[in-house]
Amino acid sequence: MRKPTPIASRHIHSGRIIDVSTERLLYNNGREYDLDFVRHPGAAAVVAVDTADRVCLVRQYRHGITDFLWEIPAGKLDPGEAPQVCAVRELAEETGVSAKRWTSLGQFLPAPGIFTEVIHLYLARDLVVGAAAPDADEELELQWLPIAAAIGMVLRGEWNDGKTALGLWRAQYQLQL
Repeated sequence: MRKPTPIASRHIHSGRIIDVSTERLLYNNGREYDLDFVRHPGAAAVVAVDTADRVCLVRQYRHGITDFLWEIPAGKLDPGEAPQVCAVRELAEETGVSAKRWTSLGQFLPAPGIFTEVIHLYLARDLVVGAAAPDADEELELQWLPIAAAIGMVLRGEWNDGKTALGLWRAQYQLQL
């Protein structure tokens, strides 16, 4: 199987974070199809686990579902920023937590059919808790919960954020809890 060949692109919108276009692809069967396509700079997300095997979670409003979600701390990459640098920055900003030990938990692809977004997942250990400094547009509630309880919320369908679910499962596997 061969990848389709992009043959045209029509720019639709440039936003604060994303760019949207319609891409025309030529498939191997000779047919052409249009695809709405969203370019996103990527993000990093952190499963911060303390010595009591509790995970640091933030609750915030997500307009896409017009509700609040409990999530692992996360944020978008700044231009040219390395994913782990973003993870360190976002954890400190959103929660006031810093970590002495970092482990990559791989990547999460939220919607690869239409988004370029790649979320880099990290496990943070050997934590130091300080004061949070969230962005002006972030209103966050912080909670520490046993990692097993957080995974239970995901498994029961009470929490449905993909990066949080995958990050928690990969962290549990990494920690062999």
